[in-house]
Order: sequence, then C-alpha cells, then structure tokens
Amino acid sequence: MSKTLLTALFVLTLAGAVVGCSPEVPANPTYTNDVQPIFIAHCVRCHGAGEMLHTMIINGFPNSPSWCYLHRYDDMGDCTTMPIDPAVCKFGAHATLCVTQAPSFITQPADSPSRMPPPPSDPLTDWETETILRWTKNGAPR
Repeated sequence: MSKTLLTALFVLTLAGAVVGCSPEVPANPTYTNDVQPIFIAHCVRCHGAGEMLHTMIINGFPNSPSWCYLHRYDDMGDCTTMPIDPAVCKFGAHATLCVTQAPSFITQPADSPSRMPPPPSDPLTDWETETILRWTKNGAPR
C-alpha cells in the first residue's frame, strides 16, 4: 500500500472514532454544570428569554408555554399563593411542576406535536435527554 493510502485510512479511522464517541452522561448531573447549558441552547428561547414565555407556531397553531422559566433555577415572585398567578409567579427550573413535566415532553417521538423542543428545532440528542432525565430523577440538584 502506498503511504498516502495508509495515511488516508488512518485519518478516516480516527475520524470515525471521534465521531462515534460522545461524552459520558454525568452520573449526578447538576443544573448549573450540566442541565442549564442544555436549556439555554434549546429551551430558553420560549421558556424565559427576556423574562417572558414566548409563543411559537406549532403544527400551524400558536402555542405558548404556561410555566417554567428554564434560564434560572429559582422561582421569581410569589409562588406560594393559590391559585398560582402566572403574572406574579415565575417558576424556575427546580420547581416540581417543571421537573416532573420535562421527562414526558423531551422523550416524545420526533413527529409528536408535544415534543420539546418543538419543530423546526431538532430533538435533543440522546446525551442531552439522558442528562436531563438523570437530573430530574436525582431531585433536580442545583
């Protein structure tokens, strides 16, 4: 074999190894180190950018999140008065409502109208999904 061909095979093998490798999912993910960057990359445009919940067109209809400001961990405002008033309370990512709902939305099939993030965004990667699932399962630590 020629030196050029051997070099090309080596580079392709190395490239395949790098592409096939992904970081290991953290055993105990935290919001600050592991989950917040995922939320900022995929969720905050609707869940908290500018301290707002933003409407998107999903399957031809306007759809707006009702809760969960995922750009921050803590709640903002008075979230203790029942019934909860979304004009006064902004649930942060740690809120039970957000933590318990996230797994059902991020694991929807790619063609589901309930999938988060919604089209035209790509679904979360397996690594991102598993990181969020482990975080919620572990009690959503800061």
